[in-house]
Amino acid sequence: MGRGECSGAEPRLRARLRVRIRARRQGGPAVACDRAWAGRLWSAYGAAAAVLAVALVTDAWNGRLSVPRLAVCGALALVLFAILLPARTTAGDGWLDVRGLLRRRRVHTDHLVSARFLGEIDRRVVLRDAFGGRASVEVRVLVANPFLWHELDRGARRAHAAGLLPDRCALRELAESIDAAGARELLTSAGMR
Repeated sequence: MGRGECSGAEPRLRARLRVRIRARRQGGPAVACDRAWAGRLWSAYGAAAAVLAVALVTDAWNGRLSVPRLAVCGALALVLFAILLPARTTAGDGWLDVRGLLRRRRVHTDHLVSARFLGEIDRRVVLRDAFGGRASVEVRVLVANPFLWHELDRGARRAHAAGLLPDRCALRELAESIDAAGARELLTSAGMR
């Protein structure tokens, strides 16, 4: 008999591997986040409050303000806020997280199996990992936040090196647009454009 056959070394190794995978799925601390998220959140609050205020003032001015109309105006403002509420995007070592109003989507970037663009006007990158996770990230968020892009790109490179992500065309195209935006910003801040 070999040394590890009866001692239970193999089950312990599998258990250790499961613990590592579970810890990897949970992810570490956030390294990067969408810096413009708070501003867009306040814009959503402001728009909902403005619609509510205009509706209430108009109803009060016309003398038609009542409890049912107040409830309808409040519901309208809440629906508008829910529509305008931006998704919060954060990233860490090996993961990217997108939190919306009702759900949270997490994808493990170093286990990506596909990355593709979706939409023409409101462009998004749809990412899928080997564990079944799926997340959709706005391209403008990645362009505006180079640290988010760096974490995504680093994980995608690891996935590509491991053979999980065979086609990186969408991410290459995204990298070119982010580099071009960074170059334009640099030239503008230097006064050369």
